[in-house]
Amino acid sequence: MKESQARRNLIARQSGEHLHDFAQILIGLNGRMECEFSRESGEISSGTLAIAPDGESHLFSGLSETSELLVIDLAPFDPFIQALEQSCNISFKETILQQPEFITLSPQMLPMLDFAASQLAMSDQQISQQSRYQINCQLITLFITQLCQQYSATPVIDSRRSRLNRSKLNSYIDQRLSCPPGNLELANILNLSESHFYYLCQKEFCQTPQQYIMSRRMHRARFLLQNSDIPQGVLADELGFSDVSSFSRAFKRYFNITPGNARKMKR
Repeated sequence: MKESQARRNLIARQSGEHLHDFAQILIGLNGRMECEFSRESGEISSGTLAIAPDGESHLFSGLSETSELLVIDLAPFDPFIQALEQSCNISFKETILQQPEFITLSPQMLPMLDFAASQLAMSDQQISQQSRYQINCQLITLFITQLCQQYSATPVIDSRRSRLNRSKLNSYIDQRLSCPPGNLELANILNLSESHFYYLCQKEFCQTPQQYIMSRRMHRARFLLQNSDIPQGVLADELGFSDVSSFSRAFKRYFNITPGNARKMKR
């Protein structure tokens, strides 16, 4: 792939595994989709997105008939992307595209999703190749700039807010295990900006917020497996997984043991 592109992708109820030699930004347009990386998983819906770095294998599964994504494929040697990096004064591969992450778009960006969808809905017969290229550049710039703003914002460290309120954070996460919260929601609960919350989470836990949430979910799963007879299907639902197989894969990746074997090790 020589040129980066923005495109709509109707996932519906399809599922599978992808591995690309280029990075992708997966933005929810309609419905819901589950996406699993090697170290974390989450859902993509309208107003949320996932970063899929190059060479990062990921499983996907559409959770409704209307599941649809706005996909931005980023060609590694695209001159336009290189110029955009210079303009933003940032290396995308070393920052926003460095690792898998699920991100909540700011409210100001939501109307832009409708604009992007309408632009991409035009068929190749309706516009010229040059116009299609211009639309691609506009949409890529729009969303890349937004991500750069969220990642490159330098947190102002106030001594009174230099640490997370772990008790409040853990309590809120544990109450929402069936529907894991996004970064923006958690930041709002703690009265922090999203960028500052992300910074503190990395600083204190050496994990992204979504990796920390997955840790809470997995340890709760192990506790319930070893201290109750709750069926795995019910347990998967209570912990926010779409089905038993998704839960089982995530559990095995995290503990290197299947849920069934973990249950045999009851205390």
